[in-house]
Amino acid sequence: MTSAQIRQSFLDFFQEKQHTIVPSSSLLPDAPNLLFTNAGMNQFVPIFLGQQKAPWNPARVADTQKCIRAGGKHNDLEDVGLDTYHHTFFEMLGNWSFGDYFKKEAIEWAWELLVERWKFPPQRLYATVYKPGPGEPSEFDQEAYDHWAHLFREADLDPKIHVLDGSKADNFWMMGDTGPCGPCSEVHVDLTLDGDTRGALVNKMIRVASKSGTSFSSSSTRNL
Repeated sequence: MTSAQIRQSFLDFFQEKQHTIVPSSSLLPDAPNLLFTNAGMNQFVPIFLGQQKAPWNPARVADTQKCIRAGGKHNDLEDVGLDTYHHTFFEMLGNWSFGDYFKKEAIEWAWELLVERWKFPPQRLYATVYKPGPGEPSEFDQEAYDHWAHLFREADLDPKIHVLDGSKADNFWMMGDTGPCGPCSEVHVDLTLDGDTRGALVNKMIRVASKSGTSFSSSSTRNL
């Protein structure tokens, strides 16, 4: 599939799930704390903060957001060019729920899109869920774990191998030092030749591209 086909397939999939398709916002955001738009959620900040009410019915949207990898709390500009999947300019495909649906639907639709629509082999997929370390906030994300474990069992795969714990650095989403935050869940795709790393490369920064386990993550797999 070309990038254009992937983009359209994603939007079509979530339109079928009753999402309103909204356009990408400008790369120059109307926000005093951002130089460039660096994440798909930027245009929805007023809704997350409770300053505006989501105008869509149902309150769910999908989009493809143009982003520049610079600035923000989670700044990974220094990673650009060191592997095959960190780029200065990129797009984020996102599906968003504003109090409409939550983890169960987000996870099930992520699986449906990846496995049934895009035909990713389930044995190459690894999900991560939040497990706090000492002094880290919140608690183990049991709800997300249970949903992922069910899907992997249905595919005759062992959740002990395919559902992995993630720390605050990788699986706790924060908009800033204050404001909305919470555990997130991600899906990683093993793109090594044999696809048999058993999750060993998840969240590891491997500099040799041919050996790297590349990750796919989107709002469809993040739960706030």
